[in-house]
Amino acid sequence: MVAAPAMSRRIRKHANPFNVQTVVGTLDRAATFGREAPLEVDVGCGEGGFLFERAANHPDVDFVGFEVRKPLVEKANARVQAAGVTNLVYLYANANVNLHFVAPGVVRRFFVHFPDPCFKKRHQKRRILQPRLARDMAELLPIGGEVYAQSDVKPLAEEMYAFLAGDGAFESKLGTELRVPRPIPELTEWERHHEKHDEPVYRMLFEKVREPSGEVATPEFRDTDPARLAEAERAAEAVDG
Repeated sequence: MVAAPAMSRRIRKHANPFNVQTVVGTLDRAATFGREAPLEVDVGCGEGGFLFERAANHPDVDFVGFEVRKPLVEKANARVQAAGVTNLVYLYANANVNLHFVAPGVVRRFFVHFPDPCFKKRHQKRRILQPRLARDMAELLPIGGEVYAQSDVKPLAEEMYAFLAGDGAFESKLGTELRVPRPIPELTEWERHHEKHDEPVYRMLFEKVREPSGEVATPEFRDTDPARLAEAERAAEAVDG
């Protein structure tokens, strides 16, 4: 069980979640944390710095991070153990197929931080936040539970927003604007990088206001490739021009 602090410019790229077949099963919270406290879950925690900071700030809450890159998981869990942190664990597993690892109502908040934009069209199906994941989160959260998501890629952030808003269980707490101040004080490593260089981050915070119902929508993916988007913009300007 593990995730970690060590960062390249975009270490997340080329990680294929379908390659991770680990089955988490049902989490024994008493055995893992020594108690059954409220739970917050990061579905792609990367190096784990965000949860490490949040666990220190909220000792009354337990935290779980899912990550598909085993070296990050091992390094992050080693950091937790060295620091004697008891309310945080990282799991080497794909959240898309392991999210129902606790009973409904146990998780009070999910985090989706800077997921891989999967620029290639054939890789779009690898994106972690899709209608199926939105529904899974809606099924696990209690009424009033939240999903906090952010991206540095605007088209991907717009897609994420659409998938969450499209599940009738959620309503946005920040309206439709994505360029908003941080609603949560802790930062990810990637977020610190963007703030240092004054680069945009697109954020959303959704609250579960009703139980989910109906069929899960088929995902309609948006193009996130910078080269293709730039070419399309130039073509549109030429037509207008």
